Amino acid sequence: MNIIKRELKANLKTFIIWILVLTLLLFAASTEFGAFQDNPAFLDSFEGMEGMEAMFDAIGGSFANMSTPEGFLSLMSIYLYLPLSIYGALLGSSIISKEERDRTAEYLFTLPIKRNQVLLRKIIVAITYQILFVVYILLASILVFSRYGIDSNFYNFMLYMFVALSFTSLIFLTMGMMFSSVLRQYKKSGAITLGILITTYMLSMLIRLVEELEFLNYVVPFQYFEVTDMLNGDIKWIFVVISIIIISSCISAVFYFYKRRDLYI
Repeated sequence: MNIIKRELKANLKTFIIWILVLTLLLFAASTEFGAFQDNPAFLDSFEGMEGMEAMFDAIGGSFANMSTPEGFLSLMSIYLYLPLSIYGALLGSSIISKEERDRTAEYLFTLPIKRNQVLLRKIIVAITYQILFVVYILLASILVFSRYGIDSNFYNFMLYMFVALSFTSLIFLTMGMMFSSVLRQYKKSGAITLGILITTYMLSMLIRLVEELEFLNYVVPFQYFEVTDMLNGDIKWIFVVISIIIISSCISAVFYFYKRRDLYI
């Protein structure tokens, strides 16, 4: 329990900074939505812009949805997916490797507690912060868009977004932890995880534009939960299963590799 309290306290400041930044982003987005609500003339002006439709397709949205709170938020969803995933990748890689970075590994692992128990407590804290981040962002979204008369469709979309954001960000969180456990040079774990994150995001945009690349959907986490499907009250549960398999495999790898590697102290 002391380790859990220690990790919660150590990562609290970073967590607060991230949620404050995302809160400001959501408030700005909701204010911008005021220009789109019940304003078909404004939406029509976009249709005449060359290349605009392709750009919206690349991020998984459409013009038709921009006049509703849930539709507009779906277009802005990438600004939720990316920060949450980046936060997860950095948190996952740092929470495992920081004992080596801060030269506290020798002290921590000489305590009367097994290495796997230390890892378990770190994983609990990381997942707790990640889920709290998702819950906070969705509650903040409800709050800032409530002034526009949200309905049951918005709440249903938020429910699906909880599933999508949780699984997507947890994939990169556990991936960061896995690389921290596998790599001898722990400093590279965050960079590698972020590199995979950016690469898969770029691939997701390319897949939406090139139909021949749809076979890559199963290896690109940003393709698992399409906002257009969630707006229609649907979610592909096969990708939930795949997400659980990836997350479980990464966590298993953390326990397997970390206890077998020499710590840099």
